[in-house]
Amino acid sequence: MQPFSRRNLLRGAGTVALGLPFLEGLAPKKAKAAPGDGKGRLLILFECNGVDTARFWPNQAGGTLQSSSLTGTAMESLAPFADRLLVPRGVYATPRFTDGTPGDGHMQGIAHKLTAEPIGGSGFANGVSVDQVVASQFNEGGKPALSLRSGPESSGVAAYISYAEAGVPSVGELNPWLAYQDIVGLGGLDELQLERLVARRESVLDLVGGEFDSLMANSKLSQHDRSKLDMHASAIRDLELDMIDGGLVPCEFDASTADSFEQLHQSGLLGYDSYFHFQTEAHVRLMALAVACGATNASTLLLGSGAFGPTYQFDGMNHQYNHHKLSHGNTQDDDTGSTVAGFEDMIHDIDRWTMRQYTLLLELLDGYTEADGTLLDNSMVVYVNELSNGFFHTDSDLPFIVAGSSGGMLKQGEYMEVSPSGEPLTKFWTSILNAAGVTAEDGGPVTQFGNMTYGQPGQLDNLFAT
Repeated sequence: MQPFSRRNLLRGAGTVALGLPFLEGLAPKKAKAAPGDGKGRLLILFECNGVDTARFWPNQAGGTLQSSSLTGTAMESLAPFADRLLVPRGVYATPRFTDGTPGDGHMQGIAHKLTAEPIGGSGFANGVSVDQVVASQFNEGGKPALSLRSGPESSGVAAYISYAEAGVPSVGELNPWLAYQDIVGLGGLDELQLERLVARRESVLDLVGGEFDSLMANSKLSQHDRSKLDMHASAIRDLELDMIDGGLVPCEFDASTADSFEQLHQSGLLGYDSYFHFQTEAHVRLMALAVACGATNASTLLLGSGAFGPTYQFDGMNHQYNHHKLSHGNTQDDDTGSTVAGFEDMIHDIDRWTMRQYTLLLELLDGYTEADGTLLDNSMVVYVNELSNGFFHTDSDLPFIVAGSSGGMLKQGEYMEVSPSGEPLTKFWTSILNAAGVTAEDGGPVTQFGNMTYGQPGQLDNLFAT
């Protein structure tokens, strides 16, 4: 058996690969240092159509973030993590929507947000996105970042947030089961093994049971390590059951061949709004699992798409109109209809729901303990929205939340104005890249990210802990 470390994969039948959390007892004597000082982990939850700005932000002046100031706001579910959040105000989009670059407000809002680049001649963003920059330096072999999306299958610039390079978007995986197969290496399973996993409700853990048991019996493992492995196995099993019993992978479809999963994907079943909440929660669990397994250090999850989005008729919401219509308070996407009474409350409810998904992601990451803190402590989990006020397509004072400090690089428990006049998106992402530990070609810190015709070089020094 190969030696195990944080990046080792537990291999069993076929080509199954089960990623493992960090185990102190099996850590190498000298771990290879990552570039820079940060931890090289970046997870992004991306919401569309803006927020209800009147009730999104904390109810306090800037300074130390008080959990009580989140009561009644969209961020209320984040109260237990108040001392581990950084909430910056005043970041504006680059390019600005008034700069005359191609695309409408939604197209620009999505294309610009993780690239800080305008839409190019290809019809897509003209640069790489921050998640892929992190992945190129910190993923094994420079493997691309994990890209996920909730909602129906769609194309066009408003359906993509992650970019491998200029004009080349990364298509977000809609089907959590397909993403899960990739993470744990189920692509090479034969017909019998797939039938065991799905039709008989067995787990990938059953296929690697012998090696997993051997690892648990390793004399070098502490009781703490064994408890961590138990938790990891439970998380995997819970995720599998959620994907099957939660409605994402119906029990009645023919699972005799591997392409039955692809048939499900192509069927459009996961595109129905009634599946959106199951789909999103499974994706959130996958994001945490993928980082904990060492399958990736960078991932994005896009909820819906620009100028669209689901009709929220679950988890206590019973909206008649989709997210985009509500963001404009109108019964028609082109604003030619009538006003939707109480639309602000509906947007607020959507914001609160999204924050609960964000909170779940933080809880899951915080459940994995590493040698120097939890997985959350050693990551940056960024909430992003394409717009601020969706009604007006506002591109200033963008909603950003950063949870986790990348091992102490960023301030925590603080609500701040980045500057009296605001700061460009280019500086915000330069700061995040440096906090992650990304290095420039000369081996030094990153000095700029995105398009300098519209943005500015440099980072936001007041985001950093020291």
